[in-house]
Amino acid sequence: MLKQYLISFALILFTLPASAENSASAVDWSDVGRIAREHHSPILVVFSADSCSYCVRLKKEIIDPLTRDRTNDHTMLIREFDINSGGKIIDFDGDAVRSRKFKQRYGIYATPTLLILDAEGRLLSDPIVGYNSAPEYMELLNASLVSSLEALK
Repeated sequence: MLKQYLISFALILFTLPASAENSASAVDWSDVGRIAREHHSPILVVFSADSCSYCVRLKKEIIDPLTRDRTNDHTMLIREFDINSGGKIIDFDGDAVRSRKFKQRYGIYATPTLLILDAEGRLLSDPIVGYNSAPEYMELLNASLVSSLEALK
């Protein structure tokens, strides 16, 4: 019961008004940072790959339900980054950078990897690497969200 309460508490604390701004992918991270600043919210970034079966399960079992959750007409600010995408993206500071530099900054070596970032792109908690089961993952995510709240204070 306490675990469910903590998950619910953390999810409510890290919500944003439902809108088109909450789309699943991003290439302009400065815009994502702007939204996060406006709503005083962290950014959950899922680094994934189309060929990753664990990524598909994570999206189906955890991410999709979280983005569809309309508790109090809110959704979480969640973004996805395909590690196989090439080219340039707009970084948190507004500069264009190669997507591989973006991945390297966060030390992404496996998929799926979930990061919780502040509006400037700084890590708020330890990365969550891999995926086994929904209950185990929700426990890790809850702990990361709670520590992220403390880091934002």
